[in-house]
Amino acid sequence: MTEFQSQCYEALKKVPKGKVITYSGLAAMIGRPKAHRAVGSAMNKNPFAPEVPCHRVVKSNGDLGGFATDIKVKIKRLQEEGVMVSNNKIVDFKSNLFEI
Repeated sequence: MTEFQSQCYEALKKVPKGKVITYSGLAAMIGRPKAHRAVGSAMNKNPFAPEVPCHRVVKSNGDLGGFATDIKVKIKRLQEEGVMVSNNKIVDFKSNLFEI
């Protein structure tokens, strides 16, 4: 695991259940605001899921983005935490967004 991946995973642990964060938001959290694509790559390689909740990372427009296994798993985990999803998009995105 790279230092960058480790920083992403540690920061992501701070996002509580019932909240989501954007790829760019997570990049900003670790002091690398332009590294949103690298954050996506780190999430795709997350060996600690679901303890490190990569399912909580979404696109800045509320779309779910990708998921390493199956997008249905991401949807299920989010809904179990109280985050509603419709048409692969977070319902009421702004109220579910974790503020840095």
